[in-house]
Amino acid sequence: MTKINLLQSRPWTRVCATTAVMVGAFCMPSIGSVLDRPAFDMDGMVIVWGADSTNGTPIVSDFILEDGGANTDLIADDVFTVVTGTLDALDETYAEGTGASLVIQRIQGGPNQNTLANGDRVTSVDDTFTAFQLRNNTDVRTVRSEIESSFYVASNKAFSIDATSSAVGDPADLDLVRLRMRVDETGTDGGLSYGTSAQLPHTNNAADGGVRFNGYRRLSRMTSGENLFNGNRKTARLPGSIADQSVRFDLTYRWNTGNIDLSEGTFDVEAEVIYTVYIP
Repeated sequence: MTKINLLQSRPWTRVCATTAVMVGAFCMPSIGSVLDRPAFDMDGMVIVWGADSTNGTPIVSDFILEDGGANTDLIADDVFTVVTGTLDALDETYAEGTGASLVIQRIQGGPNQNTLANGDRVTSVDDTFTAFQLRNNTDVRTVRSEIESSFYVASNKAFSIDATSSAVGDPADLDLVRLRMRVDETGTDGGLSYGTSAQLPHTNNAADGGVRFNGYRRLSRMTSGENLFNGNRKTARLPGSIADQSVRFDLTYRWNTGNIDLSEGTFDVEAEVIYTVYIP
């Protein structure tokens, strides 16, 4: 916190008077005091940014100001997460045409083929197979799928993050998805560099520093709200831009129900998680 106190101003006024009635002249002091003490404080603030509805456009949608122990967000909008490593909005990218990871196993002459080769752990039109020969037991099975999203935070004070999950469709979906949070100090996403003037917001300087749960936590356990992160220092380490002083919070959602046969048909597993960033 930076406090500036201007100098006090205490004017001293002396008034002298004379009169013809008296033999001599006299002078009595008249004293006036003015106290002036302006003070300007730099309060705690947290800036949260991510994606808007236009892929590739970073936007600040939360500007949180500490106000006498309370938090006020000066921007009414919400931040949307990006696909980790890009500035593409997660909602836009995964809205349609993305499915669970698959493996084709027991192929005649092998080896198995899967949709993990490109590293995104989902099945989409970005994946490719080669022609394969069938055996009596050649089959398609689902494997563990992951979706990774991120948002960015710059601050001049320590902050915390809570999360609340809710089902979009079947409430049972929340029991099928687990979440893990990590923090990344510096990098370049979509051509925009972040973190060059930043530090991890916890003094143990680890990706899981300040994160309460080091492993994966079911979304079904977060419906009433869950504290996920408690920092103990600001992200801003050196002078720089908002992006320079930002770190990235990475969210990994893991879905794994075991093998799902084609006879199960098609289905959706969907949830919404709201993250609240605040100064405690």
